[in-house]
Amino acid sequence: MAVQPTLQSSVDTVGAPWKESAYYDDAERWTFLFWEPAHPFRPWFDRLDLRNVLELAVGHGRHAERVAPIAGQLTLMDIHEANLEACRQRLATHENIRYICNDGYDFQPVPDASLTAIYCYDAMVHFSPDLVGAYLQDAHRVLAPGGMALLHHSNRNVDPARDTGANPCARNWMTMAMFRLLAEDAGLQVVDSKTIDWADTPRLDGLTLLRN
Repeated sequence: MAVQPTLQSSVDTVGAPWKESAYYDDAERWTFLFWEPAHPFRPWFDRLDLRNVLELAVGHGRHAERVAPIAGQLTLMDIHEANLEACRQRLATHENIRYICNDGYDFQPVPDASLTAIYCYDAMVHFSPDLVGAYLQDAHRVLAPGGMALLHHSNRNVDPARDTGANPCARNWMTMAMFRLLAEDAGLQVVDSKTIDWADTPRLDGLTLLRN
């Protein structure tokens, strides 16, 4: 099926700033926020079944480096081939990883009902609502029954026509209520959901755990 032009336009708009970005090096120093038990990400991540897990928008692999030693099969997905190449070099000693350069709106060519888990950190916060919805729809396809997705997304209720670069931490338009509706429309169950303060902005982000 052909992709709607508006959806491809969203991919181009959202993806452009993250191609060969200086962000990846700077973000390394904040990786601990996602993996220390005192922060909200790790306790929910530990609820995932890692037999066949996919990381969406992997960047330069700072999270994949933590997951590879404890995963069965790990799939790393990104729209930028340069990011995947950075991951190949960083994770060269791990034999349980496959790399997919995707289209920015679905999980193709991942087979139906093949994944036990999906996670996405510090990336979906920048996705426009149409891309979030498209990924949630395809998450329902690729997750096995009972499989779960842990997704870090925006909770910034702003003018959707506004340049996201003007928003705190370049967050895109999304709310907790919108995300729940998109997930339920995709056939996914919201297991847990909470708001997160980020960079001194209260409730800027959301963290949602979904089950297929």
